[in-house]
Amino acid sequence: MLHPDLQRHAGKFYGKYSGEVTDIADEEQLGRITVRVPPVFGPELTVRARPCFPTGHFFVPPVGAKVWVEFEAGDPNYALWVGMWYPSGTVPAEAQQDPPVNRVIQTPSGHTVEFLDEEGEEKVVIRHKENAFLAIDKDGGVLISNNKGSHLFLNATDEETTLVEQHGNFLRLTADGVSLVNNEGAATLQLTGDTARLIATNIVLEGTSVALGKDAMEPAVLGQTFSQLWNAFVFHTHATGVGPSGPPIPPAVPPLGPGTGLTSSVVIK
Repeated sequence: MLHPDLQRHAGKFYGKYSGEVTDIADEEQLGRITVRVPPVFGPELTVRARPCFPTGHFFVPPVGAKVWVEFEAGDPNYALWVGMWYPSGTVPAEAQQDPPVNRVIQTPSGHTVEFLDEEGEEKVVIRHKENAFLAIDKDGGVLISNNKGSHLFLNATDEETTLVEQHGNFLRLTADGVSLVNNEGAATLQLTGDTARLIATNIVLEGTSVALGKDAMEPAVLGQTFSQLWNAFVFHTHATGVGPSGPPIPPAVPPLGPGTGLTSSVVIK
């Protein structure tokens, strides 16, 4: 005969018991799971267990996960799953640190949120299972990358921003200005102060109109058309009463042509 103080605990199950998730279907979407708890119910019987979530969280373990099970007031009719544990060899790689200073959240498919708390190396990393990620370093710099090799780095230490995309094109923004370089390094645009510098083997400006200079009004001269008029002028002869004035004297100014009076590197339409 048990003492009355002990009798009320008969048939109660206190503490945590190891269990395994067998089903996560919940018609009310409350986070309840079906779980097998061999230490209490034997190896075959399963029971429904309510969740014990931290405030603001909703993480349901997958089928096959190892969980800790408790019972409300020790009553086996009211099971609660209160956490999970990792069997050997299943700990996320990001958490395998010695000492274990990394805090890691990982979904069954492999999405990861990682908090690195080692002094001097603090970092937050959000990583997609296909290895696209967002990382915040110890100085507050932010690196964003897709899984093809494009990177955007908001560098808090050097106070600059760089973008390198997967094909090798490069953009850099600093306190001094902006620099844009194509993937072959053959074309560069630099914006510094009140100066824009464009470097390339071939530069094409396409537009209905192009104005060079503030309040530009004067039209540009069409070189080939003007050269015809110019050459006709410098080679012309005058008729006289007895015939032509004779062969023209070679002009002091040579005829216009590319490289001679006309640029060979700039063309207009």
